[in-house]
Amino acid sequence: MSVPISQMWSVASYVIKQKLKGRKKYPLVLMLEPLLRCNLACAGCGKIQYPGHILKKEMSVEEALAAVDECDTPIVSIPGGEPLLHPQMPEIVAGMVERKKYVYLCTNAILLKEKIDQGWFLPSKYLTFSVHLDGDQEAHDFSVCRQGTYEKAEEAIRYAVEQGFRVTCNTTLFEHADVERTRSFFDRVMSIGVEGVMLSPGYGYSKAPDQSNFLNREKTFELFRGLFAQAKKNWKFNQSPLFVEFLMGKRHLECTPWGNPCYTLFGWQRPCYLLQEGYTETFQQLLDETEWDKYGRASGNPKCQNCMVHCGYEPTAVDATFGTWSGFWGTVKATFLGVNSERGKNIVLPPVTEFNETSAEDPTLETTERKLLEEVDFRGDALITFKDGTTDQGYLFNVTESQLEYFSIKQNQPQKSDRSEVEKVEKTGRDYADGQSWESWLRKHKQNKELESVSSYSLP
Repeated sequence: MSVPISQMWSVASYVIKQKLKGRKKYPLVLMLEPLLRCNLACAGCGKIQYPGHILKKEMSVEEALAAVDECDTPIVSIPGGEPLLHPQMPEIVAGMVERKKYVYLCTNAILLKEKIDQGWFLPSKYLTFSVHLDGDQEAHDFSVCRQGTYEKAEEAIRYAVEQGFRVTCNTTLFEHADVERTRSFFDRVMSIGVEGVMLSPGYGYSKAPDQSNFLNREKTFELFRGLFAQAKKNWKFNQSPLFVEFLMGKRHLECTPWGNPCYTLFGWQRPCYLLQEGYTETFQQLLDETEWDKYGRASGNPKCQNCMVHCGYEPTAVDATFGTWSGFWGTVKATFLGVNSERGKNIVLPPVTEFNETSAEDPTLETTERKLLEEVDFRGDALITFKDGTTDQGYLFNVTESQLEYFSIKQNQPQKSDRSEVEKVEKTGRDYADGQSWESWLRKHKQNKELESVSSYSLP
């Protein structure tokens, strides 16, 4: 099964409509994150590194569909955590299909066969299971830190395809990726019926436990040039050919961080899926209030220099396809001739601007201001003392000029407080993104099969 013509037309007509309206900042794919809980502990992912009371929370059906309506993109991606751990996922997906949104449910597939048998989902051109597979069996099991996951995922893919579902693979490649084995992996997944592979290089964002296996730009270019040297015609990729050329260093693209906005338990994540620098209540606030010039490679922001992930650059590639003659012609040529690293010249990266940013280390900051900046970057809870002598404890996820927001343990819901009312903020517990805490947790639970159960899953 190939990508339906109706999906291609839905995306193309949507982008052209935005162009005709003169909109320079518009979303392409909504990334809806309905929970942070997962049944794997992948070394390259930092999504489950939150206090236990946060991992137990789940977005309601009403809130999820309201975000879909607010953003109104043609495609919705549902990452996590593991979406199949959400007990109301059938209702969330059904609501999106009813709205004729093309849904990519991102899953590690551990529970996929079970949920299909339970009747959670029905085959539809609007629903695709995007199965996480980071290469062949050895590479994938190493990436997710548990043996046997590749075998289970492949079995689930075969079963889903047999049942008439659309299935793709979501593949992130790290420094240890072997070119020839990865090319064989492409052959393998094509043979079992996936309609395409979404590729992305591993991006070394600060909360990921393993910082040693991420790719910088030059290593990314080298890897993808090797992968697409004499690429086979039967390989299918679920992304723009311009983005693949970008990964090979054959085309320069700048990041479009608003292109794939993320709505999570805390609100609209600013500025993007991978950088946690506060949240807004509405999508329009995200567009209007975020200082976008501070992000992307051209900004000089050190956090963005090696990032080449699809959520930032795929929207740029799609915009270029419909917004420039060179992009349109490049897409047509690559579509008919295929993507091949042996064609075209290697680009020379343009210089970046000097970057200045206020951080918690700034000696001119007042103590409370410094504490708040530190706490937003802390993956544990905080004890907040107010000027009237009262206290509250919870996870602090947003700080603005006038207020702070946190998930209160006592209230079991988000709370807002004026910053003028805060006396002090103190860290409590431990930071679950701290390397030592993570290694300790991973050693204890790495081979624990109980992690596959929703009820037994918890962090210490």
